[in-house]
Amino acid sequence: MEVEVTRAGENYAEIKVKGEEHTLGNLIANYLMRLPGVKFASYSMPHPLINEILIRVMTDGSISPYEAFRKAAEEALKDLDRFEEELEKV
Repeated sequence: MEVEVTRAGENYAEIKVKGEEHTLGNLIANYLMRLPGVKFASYSMPHPLINEILIRVMTDGSISPYEAFRKAAEEALKDLDRFEEELEKV
């Protein structure tokens, strides 16, 4: 996985993630939208044969786009840990 900021502004960021596809893009975009202060989040996969996604986020200024990305990733990891714990009970 390789991460690169392709566009940035005060309340907007676009991050290119090489080596990933829809699974990660959808996950992070959904967790971004759950955060207070996030006005818009989406992802796209510009070409179906290239494993590379673009994740975009726009905030209202109460949180930076980079802090939003960090928090979304943390929340996703927490939920995945809880899911793993529940699977171990089965």
